[in-house]
Order: sequence, then C-alpha cells, then structure tokens
Amino acid sequence: MLYFSRFSAFDPYLAFGVDGRKVGLSSSMEYGRMQDESAFDEVLLLPEVESEAAKRFKLPKGKKPDETQIVRHLAKVYGVNEFRVSHRFPAGLAFALSEAGLKITPDENGGLFPERVQKTAEEVEALRKGNDASAAGFRIVAKTLAESKVKRGKLIHQGRVLTSERLRELISQAALEKDAIAQHTIAAGGDQACECHNAGSGPIRPNELIVVDIFPRRTEDGYWGDMTRTFLKGKASDAQKKLVRTVKKAHGMGIDMIKPGVSGGKVQQAIEQFFAKEGYETIKNSTEPEGFFHGLGHGIGLEVHEAPFMRLGAKWRFKKGMVVTVEPGLYYRGIGGVRIEDTIHVTPGGNELISKAPYKWEIP
Repeated sequence: MLYFSRFSAFDPYLAFGVDGRKVGLSSSMEYGRMQDESAFDEVLLLPEVESEAAKRFKLPKGKKPDETQIVRHLAKVYGVNEFRVSHRFPAGLAFALSEAGLKITPDENGGLFPERVQKTAEEVEALRKGNDASAAGFRIVAKTLAESKVKRGKLIHQGRVLTSERLRELISQAALEKDAIAQHTIAAGGDQACECHNAGSGPIRPNELIVVDIFPRRTEDGYWGDMTRTFLKGKASDAQKKLVRTVKKAHGMGIDMIKPGVSGGKVQQAIEQFFAKEGYETIKNSTEPEGFFHGLGHGIGLEVHEAPFMRLGAKWRFKKGMVVTVEPGLYYRGIGGVRIEDTIHVTPGGNELISKAPYKWEIP
C-alpha cells in the first residue's frame, strides 16, 4: 500500500487502481493529508461512499455498510468485475467478495508490482541514507568496545557491565540521530550469534565474536538500511581469525560476481562451494544448523526483506536498478558466528556499494 500510494497511513484503508488511475478512500480525519501527500489521482471521502453504498443496498437508517458492501459499490461505480490482489489480501474479505459475484485473483509469484525490484534513483538515495543510519550504529559499537575495559571476564563500559541490551540502546540512539528507527537489532556474542536471528542478551564477553546486524527504517519515507559487521574485543584465536578472513573473502566474491544477467542462484552456489572448499562444512535443516545455512542476500526497499532472494536454484537474473544485500556468514558453536553484510545497487556495468562502514573487527 505504501508503494502504491506513497502515503503513510496510521490505519488500514481501501485503495484500488483502475484504467491507469489510483483511487484511495479516506476518513474525514485523514482526507486533507491524503489529498496533499499521496500519489492518488482521486481521493474519495469514506463517509460519502458509505452513504451511497447504504442507499445501493437499502440498509436501515443509521446502519453503515460493511467493507464488502463498500467494495461492491465501488466496483459498480467504476465498472470493475475483477480485482487482482496481493497474496496477502485478507482471506475473509476475498471470500465475501467472491461469494457476492466479484472475481478476486491473487497475484502470481506474490508481487502486484514487479517493477519494485528495480529501484528508481530516488529510492536508491533513500536506501543509501538508511544505510548511513546503520553505519552510525557501527561507529558507536566500535567506540564503545574501544572504551570498554576487561575486568574479571567481563567488559566494563562507563562503570557498568556491557550487555547486548546496552549496545542495542546505543545503536538505537545513533540511528535516531540519522532520522531512522532501529528495532530488533542483533548484537549477539559467542554461541548466541550462531542462531542467526538471535538478538543477543546478557553480558558481552571479551575474546568472543560479536555479530551486529543493524537494519533501521527511515521515518521520512519508510526505506530501510541493512548492514552487518562482526566485532571482537580482546584477542582473537587462530580459528576466529580464519573464520572472519574466510567470510570477508566470500563477501568480496559475492559482490564481484553481481552484475546484470547473472542469476541469483549461481552466486549463492559459488559462495557455498567456496566455503566447502575452504573446509567449512554446512549442516542445514537441523535444530542446530551450522556453517553457511542461509541465503546470501535479498532485495531491500520498503520491506527489509523483499524480492529478489538469493538461494540455491533461483533462476531470476540481476537487472540494472536492483538493490540487494550480500551477507555471507559462518556459524560454529565453540568458535562463534561471523556475518558481514553490505547493500549494493546493480548498475549497467556491475554494482556499487550504497553502504559504508569499516571492516575492522578485532578491537584491543
């Protein structure tokens, strides 16, 4: 809805496209704002539409039409016999409209707007700013770890034990200063990072790998940033150093491979084969997976995870204008987890990084 209308709404509302025009229904409270801020060609006042629908269906005085009746009324007014809807369209409303004689066709492949995978210059710039907010978070993480002191096996920062929760708090503040909101940030150390969406909890410990994944959303337009860096405060073991070195090489390989015409599945396969060649075994589909068990990357825009998705067997090919993440990772309990992620914009001749933060990970 946000992509279709460019209108940030507080409550759900009805909207549709017909004959190349975009039509939105608004309450009295939001009518002026929808007129001024949205991309709708026509904004209808909901109370007026309700009144007309009540007359069409001969409802008793004072009774408002339900959502199904409103849609049926508008279908009559605009001469619509079929609506093509998202695969996430409300099932109850779809059944009710179908039973009333309207044809409801869920869009194939889960996307009403296939053009979303190729971003405009304005969208690329918004995503770049989203990643600037991520980078601000990494600066505060590096600063905090550098300032922390090791005491009795714990990190002490500004007189208190440094925890995953405290790191997330500092990251949120840094993102807010860049007009973005960072929620569900991952700041996970040790074996916690081996569960790749474990946000992390409790004390951050010295000499453990810390995966920090920051994906803030811009308040102005709803576009996201998405970057990951791995840190360690103290002294890394040889096994940890090799893990980081291998993931960083895979990260560079993935970026180097991406250009128009290359299939997403081919890039995923190449990185999986590289890790195997380096001696890192992967176990997938297990209660405790290890190695490289997730996709190499995904599209990003008004959703933090949107098409296209890099996975084995994917046949789609990169096109100019796509914006995707590249985030290889390796995870082994006892050694720790490593993930390095950047966001790239596919250009006619290859790609450009639209995220930027240092890769320095070992902080004495």
